[in-house]
Amino acid sequence: MKTSIVGSILLFLCSFSLIGQTSFNITGTLIDVNTKQPVEMATVNLLNAKDSSFVVGDISDLKGNFNLKAPKGNYIVKVFYLGYKPFYQTVSTTGSTSNVVMGKLPLITDEYLLKEAVVVGKAAEIVVKNDTVEYNASSYKTEENAVVEDLLKKLPGVDVDKEGKITVNGKEVKRFLVDGKEFFSQDPQTVSKNLPAEMIEKLQVLDKKSEMAQLTGFNDNEEETVINLTIKPGMKQGTLGNAMAGLGRDLEKDNDTRYEAAALLNYMRNNDRLTLMIGGNNTNNMGAADLGAQQFGGGGRGLWRGSGGLVESQRATLNMNKQFSPKLSLNGDVMFNSSDRNSISDVEETTIAKTQTQLDKTYTKNKNISDNFFTNFRIEWNPDSANTFIFRPAFGYNKSSNDQEEFSDRFNYNTGDTIFRTISNSQSEGSGYNFQLNVDYAHKFSKPGRIFSVSARGRYNDSYSYENSDWLQQNYTDNVYTGNTIRNQRLENDGNSTNLRGFVSYVEPLGRNNFLQATYRISQIITDDINSTYNLSDRHLNPTPNDTATMYGNQSRSTERNSIEQRFSLNFKSIRQKYNYTIGLNIDPTSSNNRTYQPDRDQLITEIIPYPYDGRLPNIKGNSLISEIKQNVINLSPDLNFNYLFDKRTNLRFDYSGSTNQPSANQLRDFVDESNPNNLVKGNPDLKPGYSNEFRLRFNKSIPESQLFYNFNLDGDFSFNDITSVSTLFDNGVRMTTYQNVNGNWNLRFRGMFNTPLKKFKKITIGNFLFSNVGNYKTFTNGVENTRKSVSVTDRLNVNYRSELFDVGVNGSISYSNITYEINRENNQNTYNWGVGGYTTWYLPHKFTLDSDINWTARSGYAEGFNISETMWNASLSKQLFNKKIGTGTLKLKIYDILQNRNSISGSSTTSGFRTTRTNVIPSFFMCTFIYKFSIFPGGSTATEQDVRGSRRSWGGPDDGGRRF
Repeated sequence: MKTSIVGSILLFLCSFSLIGQTSFNITGTLIDVNTKQPVEMATVNLLNAKDSSFVVGDISDLKGNFNLKAPKGNYIVKVFYLGYKPFYQTVSTTGSTSNVVMGKLPLITDEYLLKEAVVVGKAAEIVVKNDTVEYNASSYKTEENAVVEDLLKKLPGVDVDKEGKITVNGKEVKRFLVDGKEFFSQDPQTVSKNLPAEMIEKLQVLDKKSEMAQLTGFNDNEEETVINLTIKPGMKQGTLGNAMAGLGRDLEKDNDTRYEAAALLNYMRNNDRLTLMIGGNNTNNMGAADLGAQQFGGGGRGLWRGSGGLVESQRATLNMNKQFSPKLSLNGDVMFNSSDRNSISDVEETTIAKTQTQLDKTYTKNKNISDNFFTNFRIEWNPDSANTFIFRPAFGYNKSSNDQEEFSDRFNYNTGDTIFRTISNSQSEGSGYNFQLNVDYAHKFSKPGRIFSVSARGRYNDSYSYENSDWLQQNYTDNVYTGNTIRNQRLENDGNSTNLRGFVSYVEPLGRNNFLQATYRISQIITDDINSTYNLSDRHLNPTPNDTATMYGNQSRSTERNSIEQRFSLNFKSIRQKYNYTIGLNIDPTSSNNRTYQPDRDQLITEIIPYPYDGRLPNIKGNSLISEIKQNVINLSPDLNFNYLFDKRTNLRFDYSGSTNQPSANQLRDFVDESNPNNLVKGNPDLKPGYSNEFRLRFNKSIPESQLFYNFNLDGDFSFNDITSVSTLFDNGVRMTTYQNVNGNWNLRFRGMFNTPLKKFKKITIGNFLFSNVGNYKTFTNGVENTRKSVSVTDRLNVNYRSELFDVGVNGSISYSNITYEINRENNQNTYNWGVGGYTTWYLPHKFTLDSDINWTARSGYAEGFNISETMWNASLSKQLFNKKIGTGTLKLKIYDILQNRNSISGSSTTSGFRTTRTNVIPSFFMCTFIYKFSIFPGGSTATEQDVRGSRRSWGGPDDGGRRF
């Protein structure tokens, strides 16, 4: 019944549409008054006639044509291009026709501007524009063939870790935009590891609002941190391409071959863009997301383990952006990637209890092969200025296989006695796919500010996975061997889920710049999860060529969950010259029905099963209902947003909101999962949805005159009914984990940074980044509540000198972490990481470039054997071989980890203890690479010439951080 209700609502929402008012297209052609030839690539801005504020802009095409789209009003058209005098003309869009034709607009040559000029000064490295932080890419020089990731590593406040994850001021970057359009939205590493840095003019870091928030003007707390890359204007009118091929060998004893190959083709014509990237390597440069880990994160009972290691990958990606007309545009991605990952890890983990603390030491070898395909499109249709439709269809598919060998010892931490030793081998495979469709619609009424909007979302996921495992355990009592335990099982998971969501919003203006919004949101999640466990015969030591399997009824469960979340909201927004604020109230009713089934009895599968078996057994859905739990919860929370603009480059913002967190299918299972006999897991079908209250305070400021930039962010969360783990440690060393709701968990984070050049030495820049985190978490072990408090502080200082001949930088960092427990205080942890490093890039005569970086890191406070230091040193030498109209060629020799001293060690706290991990890393290697780059632009100009043209064209433009040629 509930399904039909939600389906009917969604059908109504999708079919709703309104007819709106007319928009205006302002067109014209720019002509050189002397030569009578069209003027291409000139900047055409439309300014409000009242206050000359910027409304919209365009770039003239090859024929000098431009097209500006604007609502009814009075405007000024401004045209500027270096070498011509600025052109101004008023225009009005108050007539009955939807097109305003300005005809031919004559541009007059400015002889004074064409004379040689010297401009002294430097554009600001960092500028704040409201709540957007903008980096000037030209202030951070990179070597000839650098990609966006190389540029990011030089930006203050930006961190790129060894896995390629990007964080800015402590916030992870979820996606990239290019000139405001989505660019390979599924995986930011595709952009950062492949797009040439030389194309980038500016990098803007912002919290991007959802489609619906942009349409309504009201925040819906679905922001994500993104980086918008603005392309140099001169590179928007041609075709760029590069191809790279490299071959090398390891410097260590195995002396394996290393290779990398990649190619990029980028075609741009104003707003139209087509980008193709292909490549492959065995140097751990994935450049594409491992979608397999996301696909099976919750369905396979922990099948997809491991990260780091050695990775060989291939990829092919295509991005397109097409502006069919001012009313219709298309943006989309098609992505394929394949990876083969081999990882080795050593892990030490403590589990703290009042009477017995356990220590696990685990050695794991893992091989994972994953193939992923994903496609995503965004279609925006604006039939007129009043109506907007946005369609987002998507499809994804993944297939993975995993082989794992694991050796594990469990000790009594207090006495040092061995409890047991375990050897296990497993082989697993899985596949899955998903479909998704989002539809957003907004209608702007003739009364300014009155907006009706509606959205509908649907997503279907289907996945299947299995794992064959052989498990041998040696048991000990008081360090005396007492015998073996052998288990051979097959685990299967067959699951699917349907997620439906509808949203309706109405905004009514109240007086001068005040708005009232009423919204209703409903979402329904339906999951069907079939878990089957089969007992196999003893095949650990003597596998037989043919065998049978018996379904283990007590370990086979089927779960069905149907949950409905609703939100009723009323929000008030006020906009003033210096500030704006939003106050709202949310009522969130949530209902759920959880059913659990199991087979009547153990069932013998009569078919013959060859060893090793890689097919699919009958996945029998349970036919006996053993539990049904219905829940109804209502949460009440306010929304608050306050934004104060001290000036154009100084901003203070505060946000407060609440959200519901549903328990996962694994957390709701009501049986003891014995797939790992030493680490049992039992769900809790009585779990209530958690409710998280979150707040964020941030301040940004830049001073262009002194090029000083600084900001700070304070954010935190506290939860009601937070879902936490509960551990039970048995006398035989077995651990069982379940879940329950608790109150009192909270977390507080502070981030701050500044960046400024020295007053008398403008080429020297100092930057500092500070991060601190304080948390309070409750957990339970053997029925005893144990509160874990954590405090961490990280500070990193950078000093950089940049000139035309060379760049050089030094850095230092220190990180401290303190973890304390309410019980067993002897297990408290204090860890330190500190390091110093530097880099240099020399631009030598005869087109040579020398690049080198070195970093020394030390650790203390970790488990024995993990407190080791490392020195990481890399270097490269490149030579430009030719630079002709047909393209440029560069030969590059690079050496990775010259001292052969790199390692990968990390520490983290768990709900009931502490974990230290060491993984294998790619060995030292050298590689010789050839890079070929070409460009095709109008008139046969090169990329360098186009770059200069674009820089000239943007000289003196609005909001320019500084004047430059």
